Amino acid sequence: MSNNEDTEKKSLETLKQKIQSSKVAYERSASDTPDDDGMVFEWSAVSATKPNPGARKAEERIYQPLSKIEFSGKKLEDGNFAGENLENANFSCADLSGTDLSGANLRGVDFSGSNLSGANLSGADLTGAVLSGAVLKNTNFTGANLSGIKFEDIDIEDAILLDIKIDDWALEDFQTLIEFLAKYYPHKLKLTLLNLTLLDLSRIDLSKVDLRGVDFTGCNLTGVDLWGLDLSQCIITPEQIAQALGRAPTPAEMKMLLAPKNKAQKKGWNIDFEDFFNNRKEFGVIDTTKMKGTKISDMMKMGQKLMQKMGYGQAPEPTDAEIVAEIQKEKADKEKSHNAELREVIEARKREALEQMKQEKEKKKENAVVRGPEEKTIEKEIQPQKKEVKEKKKVRIKGQEFDAATLGRIKSSMGNTRS
Repeated sequence: MSNNEDTEKKSLETLKQKIQSSKVAYERSASDTPDDDGMVFEWSAVSATKPNPGARKAEERIYQPLSKIEFSGKKLEDGNFAGENLENANFSCADLSGTDLSGANLRGVDFSGSNLSGANLSGADLTGAVLSGAVLKNTNFTGANLSGIKFEDIDIEDAILLDIKIDDWALEDFQTLIEFLAKYYPHKLKLTLLNLTLLDLSRIDLSKVDLRGVDFTGCNLTGVDLWGLDLSQCIITPEQIAQALGRAPTPAEMKMLLAPKNKAQKKGWNIDFEDFFNNRKEFGVIDTTKMKGTKISDMMKMGQKLMQKMGYGQAPEPTDAEIVAEIQKEKADKEKSHNAELREVIEARKREALEQMKQEKEKKKENAVVRGPEEKTIEKEIQPQKKEVKEKKKVRIKGQEFDAATLGRIKSSMGNTRS
């Protein structure tokens, strides 16, 4: 046996031992039973073709998975899978909170129903991964590839989605998710953690979203309603404001738009009943007749504010079922309007095609039209003129001129004489 074969055999045996020990140690950790030494095992994927780290650069390494990795329902919190090849792995319903998956190959991975709260997926490739029902609170997706992702039934509260790579299909789902959160759960939406240049801001209701510290640099604000928004702590240019208004704003308008919208309360006499009313507590009678400066009108206003604070006279908060019904209605209306627009386009194209066919037929008729009476009259006049020209044509023989008819008779007579 040659030295090369012996070396390859030893390498293969070493690799098999690593795989076996890795599986055994992981089964121990998954069953929550500590090793004899009391150490907690940290599983790391083993690659069949993992080269010597010093042989190639990290970005040039090629990792090939041994087989489909099954981690469904496992507890893997605070694990370290950075840079690993986990393509097509099954992490459904797994606990991956706080796990480091930065730079990992996560193409086609099933994360459905998993907990990725606080996980680090920066620079990871999640092309075609399944995230339905996943909890992504405080998850870091900075620089990750999210092409082919379906953003349905996903909680992205405080998730970092800066410099992400995304295709048109996933972007439409992402846009719909942001619109939904801005309308129904604005407290879960932090625009400072999103790449706003990817979104159509004119479709997002920004009236309830916290805009403190939001950077609109590079964003298209065409069609965005800025009135009523608190832009005092935003990064926004006068050109973008003009873009939103459709014209250059006046100095007074600029001042109004950039002024803080939360007005400070005027100092004066007031009684704070908020704790009593919010907690539905009862309290005794307050004698306000001995208080100086108390007016019935002030008491009425205070009562109205308290009633509003308690929710009386206001529409109740919509339930989840009502929100779902409204979303379905919006989708149906959107599809209906889209179909109507499509029908209009088709009808317009039909009209254009019919008009073009009509014009072509008219041109053919003009080219194939039968000659009119005027053309026939002109042709009749031309024919006699041709005959006259023919008759007037003469031949000179020995100083004498003979017309064609006379010359013809002479020739015929000479022929008869010869015969």
